Amino acid sequence: MKIRTKIYLSYLGLIVFIFATFSIIFYATFKSNLIEQVKTDNLRFAKLVESFFINQSKNIKELKKFESYFETWGYKFLQDYIVIVTNDGSIEYSNKELDVEARVKIMKLFNENKEFSYSFEIGQLQEKPYLFTLYKSKSNTHFFILIISDLERISIFQKRFFSLIFQIAIFTALLAAAVSVFVSKQIIQGLLKLKEGIIEASKMRFNKKVEVGSRDEVGMIAHEFNKLIEKISEYNQAQIRFLQNISHELKTPLTSIRGYAEVLKMGLLDVEKANHAANRIIEHVDKLKILINQIIDLTKIESVENYFVFEKSNLEDILFDAVLDNEGYALSKGIKIVFEPNTKIPVLCDREKLKEAFSNIISNCIRYAKSKVVVEIKLQKDEFEVRVEDDGVGFKNDEIDKIFERFFKGKRGESGLGLSIAKAIFDKHGFAVKAENAEPVGARFVIKGSSYKEQ
Repeated sequence: MKIRTKIYLSYLGLIVFIFATFSIIFYATFKSNLIEQVKTDNLRFAKLVESFFINQSKNIKELKKFESYFETWGYKFLQDYIVIVTNDGSIEYSNKELDVEARVKIMKLFNENKEFSYSFEIGQLQEKPYLFTLYKSKSNTHFFILIISDLERISIFQKRFFSLIFQIAIFTALLAAAVSVFVSKQIIQGLLKLKEGIIEASKMRFNKKVEVGSRDEVGMIAHEFNKLIEKISEYNQAQIRFLQNISHELKTPLTSIRGYAEVLKMGLLDVEKANHAANRIIEHVDKLKILINQIIDLTKIESVENYFVFEKSNLEDILFDAVLDNEGYALSKGIKIVFEPNTKIPVLCDREKLKEAFSNIISNCIRYAKSKVVVEIKLQKDEFEVRVEDDGVGFKNDEIDKIFERFFKGKRGESGLGLSIAKAIFDKHGFAVKAENAEPVGARFVIKGSSYKEQ
């Protein structure tokens, strides 16, 4: 079933449900509420009649004044029977002629309810439904006021009102249909544009954005789709650069290995040169092994689930181990590592991988330092900050934004993957890392994150 049809049916179903529910409630309560209102009106009118006789006439037999007074009440009560009954049951006045059936009904009602201040009863007169309201006067000259209201008017009014509601329901249904056509058109247009965008993306064409003018859910989906396509495009470009870089990184040592191997095969070298060639082949193979292991490691970090095993550890101890791992490298280059641990900071981490990330940062600083690398750690409330800083030449302006990209290497860089691996590990831990120039000279790496709190 198409979305447009579903929208039409949903609007129609909603209208039918509302109309059916209203009709049930209407029939269940409307008539009874109207009858209650008639009872209230009849009592109010009976009290006014009583007031007239008490204050104006003083004599129940002086009815002319009452008739003129009664006529001022208008059309509604002129349709009712207004009957004055004395205390002994005699009918003194009626605004309409009473037949035998009416008189018998009045006497029966009077005898059954004359002890009450007022009473109501629904009965039949001339095969029509009527409401009998008997009110007992509180004056010294006791008399009763009986108002007989025709309930057929309520049924007629009920039918007319229901007819009006039915007409309104039809109009509302037509209006809802028009609205559903407009809304479905807007939704479907947006979805069709999304479909076109998905087809383009499936063909690896990521340069076309989905333009949806609405700000509803479809517009939000289109916006998120465009962001997704942009990320896929960036990832695709990154993969292309990655393949280009890795092909270059592999091609250079493989070309050298092949050259040395061909010379050795031809037997053109003496023993000393042959040993040198063999050593160069071994060096290139070792570099390739390191490069391949780093690529595999980076791929696992970014894509393999459950590759990290998180547990509570002390950040200071992890940094201390990373410093020790680089101590030999620093001594070989005449670089001093300054690290004075003075605080215990618990973190939730994969200890070995986090140590690898800090080790990569420290080794990078050693590579470019002139005399020293300083490692500092600070804690403010629940946030920690680790700084690794060297006293080298620092970064060029165009290097800072690229420093964590795969295969980006400075003048003394090796594989170009060490900092990429470090950033990927920090990202998996929810830590932020950035590179900046130190003052007055040198490069600085800043890692920020949250300490671990027991739940």
